[in-house]
Amino acid sequence: LARLEVGAWFAPRFAGEPIPSLAQVLDLTRGRVGLNVELKRHGHERRLVEASVALLQAADLGPDCLVTCTDLGTLRRVKALAPGLRVGWVCNTDPGDPAGLRLDALSLHLSLATPHRIRACQAARVQTHVWTVNDPADMARLVGLGVTSIITDTPAVLRRLLAAGV
Repeated sequence: LARLEVGAWFAPRFAGEPIPSLAQVLDLTRGRVGLNVELKRHGHERRLVEASVALLQAADLGPDCLVTCTDLGTLRRVKALAPGLRVGWVCNTDPGDPAGLRLDALSLHLSLATPHRIRACQAARVQTHVWTVNDPADMARLVGLGVTSIITDTPAVLRRLLAAGV
């Protein structure tokens, strides 16, 4: 993967940029931003959980890192290997009662981010991350509901809304 070029599509000045490894990203971002490391399961990966957990533990990011996945079994394995890592379930269907899930976060598809579900997460002390939110009205509604974070393709729009006090 490190030999693949990924920058030219963005702008000519980024031509030749390789895909960074997870270890490189962890080194670059440590102490600067929080990370949402999503483990993608496709059925052919080997030792994805073990290798990822080892890198994350070595980076010692603490609460600045959330490990997410669409597969609850994968998240349970992460917790078994590293009880101190925070985990979140990426959901596009009803996750049920957040209090009974033993998770740190739910990463909800926008269609699932109802006031009732957000309040249930807050009551259970489960963070709410909502994806993919590109409409300013949806962003304002979610900020008003107190979601933990908004995942968007248009961060400048969200920044302007937040700066305006929405």
